[in-house]
Amino acid sequence: MTRSIISSAQTKLAGSSLFVADLIELHFDTPLYYTSTNANVQYDSDTAPTAGTNTYLAQGQFLSYGNITETSDLRLSSLDITFTAVDTTTLSQLTNNNYIDKRIVIYRAILENDYSLTPEEVFMIFDGNISGYGVRESDDSAAITVTAASQFANFERTNGRRTNPASQNVHFANDKGMDFSPEIIQDLKWGRS
Repeated sequence: MTRSIISSAQTKLAGSSLFVADLIELHFDTPLYYTSTNANVQYDSDTAPTAGTNTYLAQGQFLSYGNITETSDLRLSSLDITFTAVDTTTLSQLTNNNYIDKRIVIYRAILENDYSLTPEEVFMIFDGNISGYGVRESDDSAAITVTAASQFANFERTNGRRTNPASQNVHFANDKGMDFSPEIIQDLKWGRS
């Protein structure tokens, strides 16, 4: 895929100092917006669940994420994102919402010295869904690790109904139409010639 970076971003990237921040969107029922920098950042992303400019909070909960790799292969890409569990805001959001398959988007933004940004200098670096989380505690710290997987996590999964009695009875409780399907499955020509 062809990518282009505007000249102002190229100049900043080639400079001797660079001021960047990570922006993360957790698409819960009540969306959460975090930044890795020490001041709140305003940004209007195309992926945000709420329209308009959102405030990405410099709250100290969003700590880090694992390495993001890009490949031309069509395969599962997953990422661990770490939050502090000392302030239980994120933990309560995970436990009080149906968090599985909720979208997570991470951006890398080139910031000005006043923490403002140019929208063309913000780059999406990950877009995926939550597949699970874990809480790790010790005597002096606590952390939540959220595992997110790319959109190809279920790429090989076959969706739809099955030709078996259990699948049929979900939709038609007393129907016997698929009771003998395992015995005749060899004779069916569906999807093959």
